[in-house]
Formats: sequence, C-alpha cells, structure tokens
Amino acid sequence: MAIVKMNKFNLFVFDSERDNLLHELQKFEYVHFVNLEEDESLIEQGLESVSVPEDIVEVNEEISKVKYAIDLLSRYQIKDSGIKAMLEGKETLSFEELERRALEFDYQPIYNEVKNLSNEFNSIEQETSRLVSLKEELAHWEGLEYPIKDLTTFKQCEAYTGIIPVKMKDRLTENLLKLEYTYAEIVSEDKKNIYLFALTTKDEMDKLNEILRMNGFTSIKLRIEGTPKEELNSIDKRLKLLEDRKSNIISKFRELSENVHNLEILYEYLMNKKLRIAASENFLKTEKVNVIKGYIPMDKSREFTEIVGETQKNAYYLEISEADEDDPNVPILLKNSRFAETFESLTSMYALPKYNEIDPTPLLAPFYLAFFGMMVADAGYGLLMVIACLVALKVVKMSESQERFIRFFYYLGYSTIFWGAVFGSYFGGAIPIPGLMNPANEYQKLLIMSIAFGLIHLFFALGIKAYMSIRAKKYLDALYDVGFWYMALSGGIVLILTMVVPLAPIVGTISKIVFIIGAVGIVLTNGRDARTIGGKLASGLYSLYGISSYVGDFVSYSRLMALGLSGGFIASAINMMVEMLFGLGIAGIPFGILVFIVGQLFNVFLSLLGAYVHTIRLTYVEFFGKFYDGGGREFNIFRSKPKYINLK
Repeated sequence: MAIVKMNKFNLFVFDSERDNLLHELQKFEYVHFVNLEEDESLIEQGLESVSVPEDIVEVNEEISKVKYAIDLLSRYQIKDSGIKAMLEGKETLSFEELERRALEFDYQPIYNEVKNLSNEFNSIEQETSRLVSLKEELAHWEGLEYPIKDLTTFKQCEAYTGIIPVKMKDRLTENLLKLEYTYAEIVSEDKKNIYLFALTTKDEMDKLNEILRMNGFTSIKLRIEGTPKEELNSIDKRLKLLEDRKSNIISKFRELSENVHNLEILYEYLMNKKLRIAASENFLKTEKVNVIKGYIPMDKSREFTEIVGETQKNAYYLEISEADEDDPNVPILLKNSRFAETFESLTSMYALPKYNEIDPTPLLAPFYLAFFGMMVADAGYGLLMVIACLVALKVVKMSESQERFIRFFYYLGYSTIFWGAVFGSYFGGAIPIPGLMNPANEYQKLLIMSIAFGLIHLFFALGIKAYMSIRAKKYLDALYDVGFWYMALSGGIVLILTMVVPLAPIVGTISKIVFIIGAVGIVLTNGRDARTIGGKLASGLYSLYGISSYVGDFVSYSRLMALGLSGGFIASAINMMVEMLFGLGIAGIPFGILVFIVGQLFNVFLSLLGAYVHTIRLTYVEFFGKFYDGGGREFNIFRSKPKYINLK
C-alpha cells in the first residue's frame, strides 16, 4: 500500500462532445487534467486555448444568487439542537442523486421573493433608524407646546431653539433679565446641556443674539410642523407599523427557510458544474477538436476508456501509457490500509511524496502511535479516548475526513492505554494499579528508554534511505550515505558506552575500528559531487561534522520522558487537591468531585495537545529529515469539495 500507480493519457475529442465527456468524467471522479496552456510546444503548433467566459459568468451568477438566499434564510431557519444535528450529520448523496435533486428544484422564484423581501426589510430598517434618531432628538423638546410651523410665521418676532451648556445656565438667566420684550423657556435639561426656547421682537433680536453667543448657544432647527409631542406620538405609531411589517417579513423568511437544504444541494451541484466548465480551460483546441491530457489511476484505466468511448460514440483518439517514474508532474494519490490512512493527514501536512519516492505514511504510523502513547501515558485517559471515539464512530454521522480524524485518536487511545498500564498510571494514580515501572522513581531508566527509541527511529529512517537508493539501483549510494553512517554512529555509541559501562575490552576495540572506518568513509565519499579533491575532502569533513547534529537528535527524544512525567505530575497534583477536599468531610466531597472532573479533563486536553505537537515534531524533523524530500503534486479529484452535504 503506497503511492497509487498512474497512467498518463492523451485524448482528442470533438469540441461538440466536450461537455458530455466532462459530465461523465465527473461521475467517474478520478481524473487529473494537465494545464496545456503551459505547454509551449503545443501553442507553437497553432493550438488555441479553450475559453468559456460566458458560461463561467453565468454559473457564477447563479452561485452568487443561491449563496445569497442560503446565507439570508439560514438566519431564520429552525435548526436541530447541537447534539441532534451532530448525530444526524450531513446528508450523503451520490453524484447522480445530487444532480437529479438539483435539477428538480427551481430556485428562481424563491430567490426573487427573498430578494424583494430583503430589499423591503432593508428599507424598513433604514426608515426605522431615521425615525429613532428623530425621536431621540425630539425627546428633549417634548415639553415645548407650540406648533413648530407657527413659530416660523411671525413677522415682528423671531423664535430660537437650541442648546446651551449647563454651566452657563445661571449667567444666561441673569443676562436675560436685562431684556424687556423677550420670552425664554428652558424646555428640558440633561447633564451637559439645557434645551432653550426663546421668542423676541425685532428690536431686541440683536441683543438676544449677543447674549446667546456669549453663553455658547448652538441653534437647532426642528424640522417638524406640529408640536414635538404630537410628532413623537406620530413617530411611535409609524415605528409600530414598521415593526409589524418587519415581523411579517420575518415570518415569510421563516417559511422560505424550509428551502434552505434544497438550496444547499443546488449550491453543491453548481459548484461541480463550475468545476466542469473551468476544467475546459486546461485544454487546447483546433477548429473542431479538443486536445486533453491528464492522469488517471492505473487500476481505473479500463473504466476511463469505457466512459470516453460511450460519450464520444467511438469518434475519438485516446492514448494511455504508464507515467514516467521520474516525472515531477505526476500527481500523487495515496492508498493505504484502514489503519495507516488515518495518518495520511500528517504526511500531507508536511508534503506529499514525489512519484519516485515512497509513501512514508505506513512507516511513520507505528512510531507515531508508540511515541504519542508514551507521552500521554495514562490508561484512564486512553480509555476515555477509545470510548469517546468509538461512540462517535458508531453514533455520529460524519464525512470521510471527519471519520478519519476520529479513528486517528481512536487508535492512539490504545497506545495510551498500553503505556499507562506499563507505567501504572490510571488518572494520575487515582486508581492504584502497579505497572512494570514507576516513571517518577525510575526516570533515569525512562530517559534511557526514550533515547533508545530515538536511536531505533533514526536508524530506521536511515534504513529507508538505503532502501530507496537500492531500489533505484544506486548501491554505492546506499553504502556511502547510509552504511558508513551506520558504522560511525554505532561505533561511536558503543565506544561511549565502554567508558561508562564495564564491557569486554574487545568490544571497545571493535567499536573504535567500526567508528574509524565509518568516519573515514564519510569523509572520503560524502563530498563526491565536488569537482576537486580538496573540495571533496572539505565537503566530506563537513558532512562528518554533521554527526554532532545526531547528538541533538538523540536528546530531542528526551521529550518522550518529559511529557509523560509532566502529565503524570499534573494529574497527581489534581488528585492531591481532591484528597484534601475529601478530607473536609461531606461539604468538600462535591467540590472534590468537581475538581477531579474539571482538572483531569483539562490535563487530558494539555496532554493530548502536547503529545500531538511534539510527536509531529519528532516525525518531521528527526525522522523525515533523514530520508524524505516530498514536494509531490496532489491528485486533483474531479469533484468540488462539498460544503453542505457528503458526496459519495
């Protein structure tokens, strides 16, 4: 199980039959098209690009309309509760079912109604906002009992409405006493301003203007006709009518929201339709014939050939050949066992392998499983993981990617149980079951075990590198790049051990000889690509200096011990707090239970997060760094990634 073997195809079809071909290939799914616009040799031969701008514009407009209706109506949709929705999950449809249901649904009347109602709703919102602002403005003038329209009809008098800072109130009152033919009234007052109405004759208008100016008067024009109170009553009535209209529109939105799921299905169909149209832009054409190139999985070549024949009525040219192993353009599709495929996301997150490499997924999976469990190392936590994931897999309806993610942690749960049993850790010692070793007391043994696992991990990575060289028939490269390193590292490690562990003298002698042979071999061969002898030796010496990086690599595996101990100590601390609370008697028991549940769940989260991240680090840096380049192109499945449904 590894990288899926690919066939490359060249296909000539009539332009008139292109749409039918793409439609059937989308059902087939496993086809990856090559963008022929990048092939200058074909362009030079006079072939033109296939352009479908009008079709793209049309489908984009439809998608925009459907998405608009979905987004708006979803706000008013009565949805199932979180748990119920999670259990039911998304509806699963085949491509044929998706197409049939989408074509049976006429969305245009619904969109038109939604658009009209939305426009009306927005107009009501704007009108409501304007009236609320006016109401807030007039609220300060409610005590003014004069029709505003009449105040503007005086010929010998002038009316003033405006605000003056509160701090100027006393001085204003004093200044107004000097005027004989002026009437002033404080209509209302707040923390900052007083709201003033004044009426004066033409003779005293200049004096009043001067007094108002000196007291910081700001004029306010009331753009109403009746009294402010009458206008406020009118506004309230208008707001009530607008609110009723909004309620009616919302009710209609709720009725229309029953169509949300059908709109979602239509959206998925249109996204796939858009993908079909966009795929045409990868092709080149003559006046009547389209030139298509791409890749298909080798085991699906027969089915692909049958689809082409059926859609083209045997009027086509198809050439299929095995993809070149060293071609960097071959797209990558991984196929692994049910266990290993749950770890494919880790490989993809780093980089897909090139076509001439090996898929590292099944190789990293056992180590990731072991290291993760060793870092969490609590049988209680592992049991929670297994139970929670098993329930989710059995009960919850999930997409394929979601199911893989849950199965990923389901498998990791068993490793966590195993290591928890080895260390005798059940919720941090809450359940006293002895294990094979106690990490808190035998941490030195645990450290040695961690470094030993690191040694196995690194040597295994080097072994993969040797395998890749041998598979490519580069036998000397396997010796130079791996064999000598095996000798130098093994000899060096054993030589160091003889200094701290009493071993037979012959062991030290042999290890020294092996180390020297390995080191000399590295110096003489690892710079073989250099042009001069001096360059070869300098490059070889630099490569040998890289042995110091292996020391850092070995030390990195001490995190296996560190994370396991840290999680165990935190769990033990939580248990100590619980014991203290239980010691307080009946009053402390509920709090003790609460602290135990919350504390242990928090520690589960920290432990899983830490183990997930640090095991990835060991995989990407220490493991992949020894043999894996990556950089492969992902095989683009000829389907749009569904958003609202599961597409099978």
